[in-house]
Amino acid sequence: MHSSSSAILVAVLALASCVAAQSASATGSATASAAPASVTHVITVANNQTADNGTAVFTPQSVNASLHDTVIFNFTEGTHSATQSTFANPCIPAHDTNSTINGFNSDLRPAGNGTAITQLVIVMNPDIINDTLWFFDQSTCGIGGVGVINAGNVTATWEPLDAFVRNAIRLNGTASTSSAAPASTGGSSGSSGSSGGSSGTSSSDGGSGSNSTGAALAVRVAPTVVLAPLLALAAALLV
Repeated sequence: MHSSSSAILVAVLALASCVAAQSASATGSATASAAPASVTHVITVANNQTADNGTAVFTPQSVNASLHDTVIFNFTEGTHSATQSTFANPCIPAHDTNSTINGFNSDLRPAGNGTAITQLVIVMNPDIINDTLWFFDQSTCGIGGVGVINAGNVTATWEPLDAFVRNAIRLNGTASTSSAAPASTGGSSGSSGSSGGSSGTSSSDGGSGSNSTGAALAVRVAPTVVLAPLLALAAALLV
């Protein structure tokens, strides 16, 4: 074999090795950066109430959300609010009874009969993910218009949703005066990720997994296309 052919062969093999290494690195990076898709939970806020029961104003009434999930209050009918409170004072804004809680509050929103739909968006950021977020409707709290995000271990806390509903009806919009009443989780449980956006329709799944899969596939396929002719050239030089 001529020395020039040997030099070309060495260069081709070195280039092929470099491309393969870059392919492995890119594939590893794509895999490492692919985070689990967050989930969107939709709570419909509507005028589903009777004279003595408001427990169907929020549907569902209880939601379990993970870190970085989104909870959307979708106001579709009637005039209602989604206002964060505490377990001890279900019908009072959380900040009014505990100044350390910067709770979410949509205020009263008239949706008509589906003619003025709006949304309140809560992002489950690290500052609130470990808190139980109790909430109420200013129009129907006194007849059970309340709900909860991440109720947690009710056996350990003795704060189940049905007790929260009974507490709201018992207090009928007034503040608790009992020092023995259990309080909601303290700390800065403000929903800094919340906003009052009113556009778009949210789905109940992550929805973005296919894009990351396609990108990873492209990373794997493209270097193969480059390597094939390089390896063919190397084989020809060896003959």
